[in-house]
Amino acid sequence: MNHTKITLKGLIIILFGMLLISCSAEDGANGAIGPQGEQGPAGEDGQDGQDGLDGNANVIASAWIPEEFSNNSVSYTSFTVTDEAFTQEISDSGTVLVYGSDGVNTVPVPVVFSNQSYYFVLPDTLGEIIFIARTVDGTSQFFGVFTDFRYVIIPAGNTTSRQARAINFEKMTYYEVMDHFGLEY
Repeated sequence: MNHTKITLKGLIIILFGMLLISCSAEDGANGAIGPQGEQGPAGEDGQDGQDGLDGNANVIASAWIPEEFSNNSVSYTSFTVTDEAFTQEISDSGTVLVYGSDGVNTVPVPVVFSNQSYYFVLPDTLGEIIFIARTVDGTSQFFGVFTDFRYVIIPAGNTTSRQARAINFEKMTYYEVMDHFGLEY
């Protein structure tokens, strides 16, 4: 048993000594850099692919449209705007955002102010949008909250439209939406 301890101690000392000796050598000098190899033949350029659509290439923003509601005290009034951009595709699966402005503030439509409700519809007649104002309780009033309206159309089937479905524009301000699409205010 004593003999085993000595042999084990001796073995450890020998291994430790070998480790010290093998680590104490100096590094050799680096060799010279060899000559540059020959260049291979030049490759051919591939064909250019079809350019993709810009993020807002198909997004349409109208100019500000002056309000044309009745000048009389009524419970319901509307006006229609014609735009060829309102196609079946837009009606079926595109995104339409509408904003109303009083000259200072811009808010998304539909909206209710006090007893007045403002909203829009895309009728079965293609190429039109109808702006509607009505009282909530059916009484007659003058509708003068907004001076102008503007709409933004995001067609279905493009990258922007897919991204738009993932974003809740109703929770974004007018300015956030315009910035998102890089549109002028």
